[in-house]
Amino acid sequence: MMGLLGVGLGLLLGIGIRISGYSGALLLSFIWLSRFPPEQNPFMDEHIIYIIILLGLPVVNSGRWFPLGTWWSHTPLVQRYPFLQ
Repeated sequence: MMGLLGVGLGLLLGIGIRISGYSGALLLSFIWLSRFPPEQNPFMDEHIIYIIILLGLPVVNSGRWFPLGTWWSHTPLVQRYPFLQ
């Protein structure tokens, strides 16, 4: 639950979009696998759609559109370790 809270806060605030997006996709894939085989269509499950969306957020640099994303990307910590964007 703390991991989901961290992913949600990161995505809402625009801080650490890469880590939040990839971690959220990993958590959703674990949730999808916990109910395997699914009762409905396994290829159009809502978890799969959310995984695709979460993997797409870091690709389009969505963190720069949110209020704290530009501030976060200019901090010395992120300048030193760019994977934290």
